[in-house]
Amino acid sequence: MEKAAKKYKKITPVTGLGTAFKGALIGVANIIPGVSGGTFALILGIYERLLDALHAINPSFILELIKSIVTFHKKDSRKRFFELLEELDFLFLACLGVGAMVTILGLSFLIDYLLVHQPGLTLSFFIGLIIPSIAVPWKMMGKNKQALQLFWIIPGIALTVGVSLAFGKIGGGSSLIWSFLTGAIAISAMILPGISGSFVMLVMGQYQNVLRKLQAIQTSLDLSAWLWLAVFGAGCILGLVLFARLLGFLLKHKRNATLAFLIGLILGSFWILWPFKVYDAELDLTHISAEFRERVAEKQDIRVATAPNKLPDNAQEVIFNLVSLGAGLVGALGMNRLGKEES
Repeated sequence: MEKAAKKYKKITPVTGLGTAFKGALIGVANIIPGVSGGTFALILGIYERLLDALHAINPSFILELIKSIVTFHKKDSRKRFFELLEELDFLFLACLGVGAMVTILGLSFLIDYLLVHQPGLTLSFFIGLIIPSIAVPWKMMGKNKQALQLFWIIPGIALTVGVSLAFGKIGGGSSLIWSFLTGAIAISAMILPGISGSFVMLVMGQYQNVLRKLQAIQTSLDLSAWLWLAVFGAGCILGLVLFARLLGFLLKHKRNATLAFLIGLILGSFWILWPFKVYDAELDLTHISAEFRERVAEKQDIRVATAPNKLPDNAQEVIFNLVSLGAGLVGALGMNRLGKEES
């Protein structure tokens, strides 16, 4: 196996801090729906190294790593263990991961607060961030776009809207099954430039659920939250090993059709992120049973993805949301500008 870190500079305490800072910026991107962590990695000049490190992970690598850990008491196993870490570019991934986790944990409180108290303005801001990202897969398709390839935009839109409507009836809930599936699918989106993993979690009705679990492990000894996030992490690992490789295969053999499908997913997200919704946050829950109150509260946690859309009530509401959307556009265009200067 070729070492992932072979053609890159060795991680030192100084470069490790720099990598952690870049990880922190990617963490900011990954927790905000509409902002792509893959795009940030491109801008920061570490996308190729990140992909090389991730491509080193496969079933045979994992089995060999487990074997070296189980027999760690043997000298040859210890030597092989550290060789495997070097092949994985572990120090680079560790510094990147620590930086990302710090910002993800910290921002989980702020974004959850905004979604609860200012959901409309927050969603408008997210839409502004998402609109310019459509240009990323569109440009990746090249100049020779064919009608049959562009047709795949429609199934992408249908899938996104269909999933949202389905969750509007059944909800994502806090089950470990949805935790695992969300992790597997979201991590695959996070490594694609222009596609936001947080947006995927939002569509699946799990975005605020993830935020609440991240808050719980910071504020209390909530073992159920740790278990839920552990299953989520296991889904992420599976997504990296399997689903991300499938996407790589599709991009290699059916590139434009796959990119068109991704564009459809982005366009469909505007249905979920429509800022004018009928929320249930104002419900009076004082006279109902504790069990039903808990179920309603869980439903409210994912209401951003499931609440019915409506028309705005007045012109003032439209103006405020347009201003928020404009702020998102400015932020996204500024990042795109920075990316062009860095490339």
